[in-house]
Amino acid sequence: MRPSPDQLLASLRLSLNETLLPKVEDRWARYVGTAMDLVIQHLQLRLAGEMDALDEDSADMAAVLAAIGGRAAALGAQTEGTAGSRWAELAELLPSPADGAHDHDLGDATARNERLRGAVVAVMRWLDEAGAQGESPAVREMRDEVHQLVRRQVDRTKPLVAPLFMSFGPVAS
Repeated sequence: MRPSPDQLLASLRLSLNETLLPKVEDRWARYVGTAMDLVIQHLQLRLAGEMDALDEDSADMAAVLAAIGGRAAALGAQTEGTAGSRWAELAELLPSPADGAHDHDLGDATARNERLRGAVVAVMRWLDEAGAQGESPAVREMRDEVHQLVRRQVDRTKPLVAPLFMSFGPVAS
């Protein structure tokens, strides 16, 4: 199993502070190394909120995918022939609603989130292809729902990405 993000950051800090920095003699290089350690500490603190963000994001994706799956199944049942089988194809792209819904491990929650994101991408591709073959109101509505989901995801992750304005160049004279 791959190491968790927290384990990776702890390993980086340990290597930096126990192996690399003790051997650094240049004051400027030591300052840069110490600043790097502060950035890693910051990432460790941010990581503490990652589980809540993953849970919210996964729940949102699961709800949207379930709604699309329900509509695709209903449209497939109402439609005959090739069009009906196309709706069944869309329904088959969707994950099981109970797939890891209550993960308590960050690795499992991340894996579930990645599976759901993969399903969202597959649904987007299916909807784009269906739209290219002649857009129906149902396809347009589902595509709009997926786009709104992606916008919410961007808004949700924006607070987790803060630029760090640190200068590692020499001080101007």
